Amino acid sequence: MEEKEKEVFEPMPEEAREETEEVREQTPEALESEARRNMLYGMLWCIGGLAFSYSSYYLTEAGGRYVVATGAIVWGALQALKGLGAYLQVKRSLGDAAACKKAIVAAACTAVAIIGLGYASWRMVHAGEVRIVEEEQVYDCPELGLRVTIPAGFSEMETTKQAATETTSANYRLFTGDGARVIVAEGTEDNLAEEVRTPDDIAEFLTEEAERYFDAGIAEGKIVEINGIRMLKHTGDRTQTPEWKTVMYDLVHDGSLITIYYSTLTDASLSEADEFMKNNVELY
Repeated sequence: MEEKEKEVFEPMPEEAREETEEVREQTPEALESEARRNMLYGMLWCIGGLAFSYSSYYLTEAGGRYVVATGAIVWGALQALKGLGAYLQVKRSLGDAAACKKAIVAAACTAVAIIGLGYASWRMVHAGEVRIVEEEQVYDCPELGLRVTIPAGFSEMETTKQAATETTSANYRLFTGDGARVIVAEGTEDNLAEEVRTPDDIAEFLTEEAERYFDAGIAEGKIVEINGIRMLKHTGDRTQTPEWKTVMYDLVHDGSLITIYYSTLTDASLSEADEFMKNNVELY
């Protein structure tokens, strides 16, 4: 009697199994999913990098350091383009021309949005190239009874006003600079108690505030009188902007607290601060 030869099952070689799994992973559905993922993550990284750069610059005080997330922006853009190319390739292989057109239109719109945000970031990064005003400028704030005259040669004044709310008083701010000096004046309307008449009455509070601002140390802190106006003067340094030297003057006027900052890149220019207060700051 002949014995029938039995077929023996042999396991699939490891290399063959890997090839089968690889083929399975390369299906149009898998490729499309991966392409969509690359586009999404790429756009998120790119837009996130631009937004982070914008926020970093916007939140940095004059003369401070900020971060431009170049790596995230460039890598995200390349990743998104890689995903778009793969997506279009899959759709073309399936003959889906409509999907290709939609993807191209969506990509173009996204690119316009990213370029717009990128341009805004670039404008901020090059904010030092501001227009210098070759004539005297006057900041007049009747709410605070404050008038500040900015000499010629400084940038165009930037002024802001934050309206009062149920819990906060109205706030006003002036900013200008010339590359080597920065002048900031800010005040909060009617935020002091009636008994507070001069900085002497809240000298302890103002000194504590100055210590928080000058976190790298205070070189000088004293009451001075300029043009008959008593004010608390502090000179110090900040760890965030070690190259800048700043003099801060706190004034009290008609129930409002006003602070004026005069910052320079050299110690020698600090002597100009009192002269600026004498000749350019007026309370009325």
